[in-house]
Amino acid sequence: MWLVNLTTALVTHLRNNMPNPHGSGNWIYSDYPRMDATFPRISVTQTGAILSPAGIGDKISPITESGSTFTLAKVAMIDYDIDVWVKMNDKATFDSTTYVGTKLRDFLAEKVIRILETGKETLKNSHGILDIEEIGMFSHPLDEDNLLHRKTITIRITVLWPRE
Repeated sequence: MWLVNLTTALVTHLRNNMPNPHGSGNWIYSDYPRMDATFPRISVTQTGAILSPAGIGDKISPITESGSTFTLAKVAMIDYDIDVWVKMNDKATFDSTTYVGTKLRDFLAEKVIRILETGKETLKNSHGILDIEEIGMFSHPLDEDNLLHRKTITIRITVLWPRE
């Protein structure tokens, strides 16, 4: 349940801080979009994790998760892919500038990175996230069948993973 809560916190933080190209409604989800979904869209998916001992037999400050209190933990480095999906002719206007297609995709991807960077303290205080680092970013080739542009931002979140 702990990983689900972390993913939800990340999605919620982005939803609360990203400019919405649709004006209102959810457009950031924790799964990949269906092809009949509305675009632009952002997906946040957990792709891997590295767990290391927090210390040999060391106790930590108690962590309460889902009603249970833990005093042991591992240092977890959890990787996420944040994908920005934009149809070829999607357009949106932000601060009097209209972005279309790949320019919209790149604008939204840059906003994601800025929001995560500026939100580190908030995420630490509210969810115990120790660090968020950008691991990489790349653009996918145009999906010609669906006329879909996609950019993937890979991040690594470091947290203490509670265990019994």
